[in-house]
Amino acid sequence: MINKNIDANKCLFSSVNSNFNNKYIQSSKFFINNSFLIINEKSIIKYNYDYNNQKNEIESVNLSNNEFKEQDFIYDYDIIQNNSKKPFICLCSKDNPIRILNYDLSIVKSFSLENKIKEQFLSSTFIKYEEYGINIYTGKNFLSKIDLIKQKEIFIKFNKNYNYLSCFDFNPNYSCYFLGSYSNNLLMCDYKTDKIIEIFQQEKSVNQIKLLNSRIYQMLIGYRNSDYISLFDIRKMNKCVNKLERNALTTKKINFVLDKDEYDIYCGNLDGHIIKYSFNNGVNNNDSYENNFIKEQIDYGINV
Repeated sequence: MINKNIDANKCLFSSVNSNFNNKYIQSSKFFINNSFLIINEKSIIKYNYDYNNQKNEIESVNLSNNEFKEQDFIYDYDIIQNNSKKPFICLCSKDNPIRILNYDLSIVKSFSLENKIKEQFLSSTFIKYEEYGINIYTGKNFLSKIDLIKQKEIFIKFNKNYNYLSCFDFNPNYSCYFLGSYSNNLLMCDYKTDKIIEIFQQEKSVNQIKLLNSRIYQMLIGYRNSDYISLFDIRKMNKCVNKLERNALTTKKINFVLDKDEYDIYCGNLDGHIIKYSFNNGVNNNDSYENNFIKEQIDYGINV
């Protein structure tokens, strides 16, 4: 394994020993250009930084205002990118409707998530913008699909055995999407009808899935309280193709991300560094699914 140090001044990361404005960082994502979204339990901070002029600007919204209940906290968020406009943020938080936030962090729309008999379902545990279409997917022991064009929410009921859905991903190359579950299930659903096609039993609770665009039929799965990330061929889900080691033995969600070309995989690690896995065979679009990886460790000099 290759060890590498990088300039932490040009990175934002999450750590229990790191804070921003005296608030511990829960997670952070690129928003647009040099802007980052930083999330802690009760607020969102948009941090704009100019590397050339060493100037920064901070905007924030706290959940403890008239729009949110003071005791509530953020479960998950995603970014709606728009080529012609500035992006939006879709947000789910405890005991609140789904919120759509504008670029300036003002609330522009909310969805209460009701089923057909008008029962309200709040506190969804995940939210995902399906970037190739017009829908937002969110849920817990239910699935809700929000049509952003029709401004309509569709409630989809699943069997109680699949309680606590945790994550979602979709690839336009396939006619299906995948849902992860904390009950160790991975659900393949039909994209048009939202019916379950097949259920795959996993070794651990699934908390992140990523269908690869540049490598056909391949999917990465991250697990709760595990020491690996699995690579699968979705045509042969009975056995994983490869396991990528990482120290993530916790019930907290530790994300992995890919670069835009999907050549490198970056994953969090409780040892205080980031692990980078690079595909040894480059990008392929054929039926070959055997992959070897080059492993690299990136150190930040922090504890966890």
